[in-house]
Amino acid sequence: MGIYDRPYYQEDGSPNMAPSWDQRSAIANIVIACTVVFLANMIFSHDSNAINRFLTLRSEDLQSPWMLWRTLSYGFAHSQDLKHIIFNLLGLWMLGRSVEERYGRAEFLRIYLSSVVICGLGWLALRTLLHERASVCGASGAVCCIEMLYVLNFPRSTIMMMGVLPMQAWVFGIIFILGNLSMGGSGGESRIAWDVHLIGIGLACVYFFGKWNLATIAAPLSNWKLVKRKWMGPKLRTFQPSDSSTTDEIEADRILDKIHEFGQDSLTSKEKRFLTKYSKTVRNKRQNTPP
Repeated sequence: MGIYDRPYYQEDGSPNMAPSWDQRSAIANIVIACTVVFLANMIFSHDSNAINRFLTLRSEDLQSPWMLWRTLSYGFAHSQDLKHIIFNLLGLWMLGRSVEERYGRAEFLRIYLSSVVICGLGWLALRTLLHERASVCGASGAVCCIEMLYVLNFPRSTIMMMGVLPMQAWVFGIIFILGNLSMGGSGGESRIAWDVHLIGIGLACVYFFGKWNLATIAAPLSNWKLVKRKWMGPKLRTFQPSDSSTTDEIEADRILDKIHEFGQDSLTSKEKRFLTKYSKTVRNKRQNTPP
């Protein structure tokens, strides 16, 4: 497979906004999971809302540690109001694919699921401090985290605000933060968990500026394999490549697989230099190839 045939390879510049609806896309799996839960609740328990009530996180769950699995499950349940699920999944669909390409499928999924849990725990802690009885469901905290990561990674890309107003991502980010701060601090009754949004936004900032990589926590075995490969070298092969171009293709495929699995931050300086040089070589060959 050539370097430009990779669906997750892109030049520096404007990010790819289109999702990939195949086994490579974590976003596709998340959207499918949320949609299945929504439809199941609507079809099988529309009157009782039983499925959603089973998955929803409640303030009293903090006093029942065996119920803390709901700090994950609530992120896949949405209210019967169509706007709730549509706006969440639309935001994930529009901005999330570029974030997934930036960090890799596995790391994106770790970020998303971790943000669901952390937002849930943060919401529980606030309800305890405020002595409030409430419940929460929906993916909005995790989606806000992903949207903020898009803004931080691609600040000068263009976003269509409400589908009609073009603006640079950094401008959208400011409006995004101020809007949630304003609504979260306005008080009064609201069915929207603005504090969950803010926790998601804050988590994205900590992750980005702290240069985190959850693979170092969640996948020690995979990291050991990378260290072993670096220090011990590749295994013996049963064939010898016939020329340097074949060797370069093999190395390019290895590096691109690494990007797909662990994200661009996992590359060494040597691998980044090689990929830049190889991409220029392939581009020149294409330009010099007669039609």
